[in-house]
Amino acid sequence: MMMNFIKKHKLAISLVGVLMLAIATIGTIAYFSKSFTSDKNVAVAAKFDVEAVNGNGETIGNRQFDLGEDLIPGMETIEAYSFQINKNNTTLPVEYMVNLEPSGKLFGNNSPIELTLQRSINNQWVDVDYSTTFRPESDTESYRILVDWPHSDNDIDFQGAKGNIKLEVVASQVDPEEEPAGPPYYTGDIIFKATPNGSTRTTTNKEVNFYINDQGYKVIEVTMGDGTSDFENKVGDFKVIESVENGTTWYRVYTDKEYYASETQIWRTSVVDTSTNGVLYFDKTLAPFLSIESQVLYDWFLAN
Repeated sequence: MMMNFIKKHKLAISLVGVLMLAIATIGTIAYFSKSFTSDKNVAVAAKFDVEAVNGNGETIGNRQFDLGEDLIPGMETIEAYSFQINKNNTTLPVEYMVNLEPSGKLFGNNSPIELTLQRSINNQWVDVDYSTTFRPESDTESYRILVDWPHSDNDIDFQGAKGNIKLEVVASQVDPEEEPAGPPYYTGDIIFKATPNGSTRTTTNKEVNFYINDQGYKVIEVTMGDGTSDFENKVGDFKVIESVENGTTWYRVYTDKEYYASETQIWRTSVVDTSTNGVLYFDKTLAPFLSIESQVLYDWFLAN
């Protein structure tokens, strides 16, 4: 009887078996898959390792120098203090602010004491403002503070007077500096020492134009705009024009004002130092020089 049931329902049983096999197969379908894991990855913040140190390499702090009673009328200029700002391992773009703040009766109104802050630029000591902000051109920036007491009519009023000199150095991270699209293009610092014993004048952010003239020589033109500083008043707009004489390439400076405003007064040099990226340094004998900071001008000058 059982055999008859099986034979009678053989087709149904077969279909059920096939269906169960199909369901089992569907339930075990898998796709190729691989998994990768990366752990213990280290993220390190960039180093900001700027420091200001004195002549002994020690971080500057309070009471770094004491002039005592060394200040007298008619004294020779003395270097009261020197310090350096070291970038060390810092890879971020930075900006330095150096602030020199004299106070007290010794440095009060009508004081004959002359306090000078100088920065070393291309191995030349250049007077800078008591408060100055700039982006460093090298890993180490050097400064010094000079003190002088030339004779005056009121020297006696300052006998025994005391004063204080506060020095502040601030290093700050800044955004990367991008050359602005141009023209017009604008410079960074411009420094001009016209004569061996003359003043060193500085300015910044001036429009600069450069081209090859009809004779095939380089021409650089700098305009002052609306500035009213000593540079604008004493030097004014200026040009640097290339020429060749007896096989020597010369660069002559023409200024709108003072010494070199005419053909009869000549300031020229055959030496251009391009060792500092982004800076053209026209080096004249016996210490005079003209320095122009501009990456786009620098690149053009080297390419031509």
